This record gives sequence, C-alpha cells and structure tokens, in this order.
Amino acid sequence: MTTVAIIGFGDMGEQMAPHLVAAGYEVRVSDTDPAKRERAATTGATVHATAAEAARGAQLTLGLVMSHDIPAAYLGPDGILAGASQGSLVLVCSTTTPELLNAAVSAAPGGVTVLDAPIVGGVKYARERGITFLVGAAPDVFERARPVLETLGKVRRVGEVGSGVAYKLITNVAVMAAEAGIREALDLADHLGQDYDTALDLMTLGPMAAVVARARDTTNPRPLRRSAEDDDTLLASVPDPAQQLPISHAAAGRLWNAVTAVKGFEPDFVDLTRKTTAREGFRP
Repeated sequence: MTTVAIIGFGDMGEQMAPHLVAAGYEVRVSDTDPAKRERAATTGATVHATAAEAARGAQLTLGLVMSHDIPAAYLGPDGILAGASQGSLVLVCSTTTPELLNAAVSAAPGGVTVLDAPIVGGVKYARERGITFLVGAAPDVFERARPVLETLGKVRRVGEVGSGVAYKLITNVAVMAAEAGIREALDLADHLGQDYDTALDLMTLGPMAAVVARARDTTNPRPLRRSAEDDDTLLASVPDPAQQLPISHAAAGRLWNAVTAVKGFEPDFVDLTRKTTAREGFRP
C-alpha cells in the first residue's frame, strides 16, 4: 500500500485526506494546530505531532501550508525533509516564491526528490476532486506522482522543477487584479450611490462573469486574508513590485484594506461583494 503524508490540515488538506483514504492509501497527517490534528484523526488518517514524523515512511508527501510556513514545515529537525524517506517524493503545493521552493529543493537529502505542484481551485473544488495541480518536474518524476494527484483532481505538467510555482504566480497576477477589481468597482458604486447587486449582476454580462460567480459562491469558503497573503507572495517574487507589478501592488493594498476594514472581524472571500469590506464611511 502506498503511504501518503499530508503536512498542513487546513481548508485543502481537510478535503483531500478523505479522498486518499477512500482510494486505499495509508494517510499520515501533521499540523501544528491540535484542533486540526483531532479533526484529521476522524478521517481515517494517522496523526503525527511533527512534519518529520508524518513524512517518515511515506512514498509521497504533500505540503499544504502557506508560503510563509514553508521554512518551518520543510526545514529543520522537525520539518518534512528531516523525515522524508529514501526514494520518496516531496511536493510543494503552496503558492510560493521561486526562492522558497529552491530552498526546499536544495535542502533535500540524497534520494529525496522535491517538486512543485501548486494548486488551482479552492475548497469546493478540492471537495469535489476538481482542483488542478500545476506540476514542475522531470517527466519520470511526474509519472510517479501522477496516480496520487489524480486521486485528488486534475494534473498538468507545465515544465521542469520551478515551472509550477512560476505559472501559478503568473496566473495570480490576473486573478488578484480581478479580485481587487470587483471591490474597487463596488467602491465606485458606493461613491455614486448605486446598488451592489445590480452592479454585480451587470458585471456577469461580460468577461467578469466567472470571477463574480466565484466571489458570490458561499459554498467555496476562503478567508480573504489568504488572498491578501497570496498577493504578498506574488509581490515578493520580484525585486521592485511597485515598478514591475504595479497593478498587483495596488491590488494588494486594497485587499489588505478589506481584510482589516472592521476590527475583530475576519472577512471571507464573499465579503468582497458586501458592505463589510467597503471603504470607511460606507460600511454598515
């Protein structure tokens, strides 16, 4: 039986583990949050206190952590690479920077292969096995990873190691601009005294239809903070984001303004379409 480790039992890991268990894989899970480890135990997975323990004995390890958590999750005595077994594959599934991916690749012990496989699609798509992995790996390594990944969704090899991370960042430029664009369009609706629902309905008549539908979809939850953090990751991929990625730079500012709009309130992605993320003076 193939053993698969999941490091990070957050929104995505919680959806993926049951699919792997149902497909007959032995699943090992680790998360730094005790409450998440308790939930993981209910899926049929075995739970481990550290990433190193979970990765030990696994033929394939999925890293499902935020970009800023990669050093702790992969490196050091308790990280994935400290426990990864000879001949195993370690997948970086995060939206991250080439620098952080290269740090994991460089730290891999002999016989352990690190590849990138960032994910397109949110919680709803993970639940329905509809996500897409953008895999950066040599063809033979890709074929070794493919069976596990196809249990979870679609798989596309986009080039050698590093290509997955690169293409995810490239696509995120357009995604983040569209997300912030919805919020800015509604900022203008506030300024002009017009209705949100009408404005959003009219946006669906053109090429923004899919973006608006995603923003309104309450079955596909995602903390808005995660989008803002992904935008920060995108900006960190270039030396001078204000000059090289000016639209993304502005979008990040608007998304963070939305995240922190109401003290003590953590908005979900759907709040981009609500007054809860409006500018000061237009909030309820």
